[in-house]
Amino acid sequence: RDYYETTMQFRTFTNKIKAMRKTRLFTVVLLSIFYTAAKAQFVYDKLGKPAYEIPYTDIGGSPYLQDGWIDGSVVTDDGKKASAKLKFDSYLNRLLFQGKNAETLEFTDKLKAFGLSIGNKEISDVSPLVFVNNLPAIDKQTTDSWYQLVADGKVKLLKYYGKKIMESQGVNFSPKTKSFVAFHTYYVLRNGAMARVGDNKKAIAKALNNHGPEIEAWLKSNSINFKSDADLQKFFGWYNSLN
Repeated sequence: RDYYETTMQFRTFTNKIKAMRKTRLFTVVLLSIFYTAAKAQFVYDKLGKPAYEIPYTDIGGSPYLQDGWIDGSVVTDDGKKASAKLKFDSYLNRLLFQGKNAETLEFTDKLKAFGLSIGNKEISDVSPLVFVNNLPAIDKQTTDSWYQLVADGKVKLLKYYGKKIMESQGVNFSPKTKSFVAFHTYYVLRNGAMARVGDNKKAIAKALNNHGPEIEAWLKSNSINFKSDADLQKFFGWYNSLN
């Protein structure tokens, strides 16, 4: 009898140990799942936050550089690169991206560059368009404003895209209408200073203000359209080789 009672007590004790082990294992697994989910949520929340898109129901046209989501890429401030579906709001000068559930988000991490595979020659005849910020403030732009980097080098050529709202009077005394109108402005960054420049030979030569004879001779032997980003890129590539 004593042997039987001892055996039963031992079995009861063993079952309790097994139950405790199962409980601990379940707890570890549960915590692991929770940690993984929390970590994924943290990464997702860190990547972006919900962005409010103003409907502009009473304004014609679009506030975006190009409508629809565009294949692109971003470079974070610490050098990390990632592909994303992007939209650039050139009215508010802000970058949006498409989330995993097709929602519209804004980046929470600071970016230092992004690229857009637009391929629209009415916007620019180079592709992809590479955008940079952290440049000296000028006109209404701040250091957070985005510019297309048309030409890189010691002397940079940058292109600022904007949109303004224009109001026009309808015919026969009909109500006035509003619409988005796109514009762009070129800037030269040289020796840490930004200068606005026109898209013509005289304005750009004046902004560069050196190597005058070389520039004149090169332009005589090279056909350059100063309204073409591809041609301007070619010209600035040659010019930077002189410095």
